[in-house]
Amino acid sequence: MKKLFILVCVALFATTVSAQITWNMKAGFGMANCYGGDAGHLSSHFVGKIGAGIEKPFTSNWSLMPSLELAMKGAKYDIDVRLNGASVYKGFTVDYYYLQVPVVAAYRINIASKWNLTLKAGPYLAYAFAGKIKEGDESFNVFSKDGYGKRFDAGLDFGVDFEYQRFVFGAEYELGFMSIEEQSDIKNGAFYVTVGYKF
Repeated sequence: MKKLFILVCVALFATTVSAQITWNMKAGFGMANCYGGDAGHLSSHFVGKIGAGIEKPFTSNWSLMPSLELAMKGAKYDIDVRLNGASVYKGFTVDYYYLQVPVVAAYRINIASKWNLTLKAGPYLAYAFAGKIKEGDESFNVFSKDGYGKRFDAGLDFGVDFEYQRFVFGAEYELGFMSIEEQSDIKNGAFYVTVGYKF
């Protein structure tokens, strides 16, 4: 899986030598959650992402848009344990930090003067370079020798962009297919609102 991830990154770089390539950058924030058979007590968590990519057009409407992104995902475990009426435990947060490569196909529609609508969908590969569980002032590395985190993720990326000249305002949802923990069914899900610029 690691070799496949590196291969995709190399292919992304090699594609930039082609003609008609345009560059873009974006940043965003949103809410991440986890789903699966063992994620019943997890709730949404505030996250963000930043990335850069290219666009290779094939027709006036269709294009391919690979990107390289730093993305935060995770969830919260909310529980309120009280002792003599006072709250003594309020749960913890789970944070995973990914280097990921989404490769989406995009269909662009002109909807008004200087405005375009772009629909996007495609797969992504991700590698978690850091991950932690934070409880109060304490944190635990999920990738330590005693941890249980899994570094690799893969899934689907869906999105819609509104383009005004070179500015891009978008919304994206990422649905992970691989569990983020050993021997558990807990998968990533994340929604982002993004702002970008095309060069």
